[in-house]
Amino acid sequence: MVYEPLVKYQADGSVQPWLATRWRHAADGKTWWFTLRDDVTFSNGEPFNAQAAAANFQAVLANRQRHAWLELANQITDVRALSATELQITLKSAYAPLLQELALPARSASSRPRSLSMAAPPGALKPRSAPVRGDWRARQLNQRDVLVRNERYWGRKPALQQITIKVIPDATSRAVAFETGEIDMLYGDEGLLPLEHLRTLSPSPRYVARLSARWKR
Repeated sequence: MVYEPLVKYQADGSVQPWLATRWRHAADGKTWWFTLRDDVTFSNGEPFNAQAAAANFQAVLANRQRHAWLELANQITDVRALSATELQITLKSAYAPLLQELALPARSASSRPRSLSMAAPPGALKPRSAPVRGDWRARQLNQRDVLVRNERYWGRKPALQQITIKVIPDATSRAVAFETGEIDMLYGDEGLLPLEHLRTLSPSPRYVARLSARWKR
């Protein structure tokens, strides 16, 4: 979406190259080296490189408490750019889930360094105007989020020009909006729809339910 990771999950749970094309690690597992793509730009046309990736990691590490849910943030001791395409990550000790956590769509490599602020709170980003990495860029963030296609995206561009994301807290209101065509897709956890609405919608060939790949066993 708006942000992209160094590596990406596949449907089978494996990890594939994404912004990083390949990687290796020291024998003790404490130091990792990532080779980054050299054909990626931010949504404003500025080049993405290892310096930008390092700045994003450092912004996260500068405010670790906000990222306490991500154990990798506690394991990293240093991130630095060795060249325009070589990124080095140093850990306290070998950490087996490193690649899996790097695959999460957190802002670990996706924002232009000058868009990052190290004060109040550290690592804060203004997503409305900040150039970011991803196939979408934010046009409006308020009661509804409006994302438009990033025409500078390095990979396959989305088929749609624009998507609007709404937060509808009430489950019944969500169901009505979906049935009337006000919204085209529902995404969320358990309790997304009232049971009676789910029973009504399930038999209809108009609707399809999918389980997110990250929850597959």
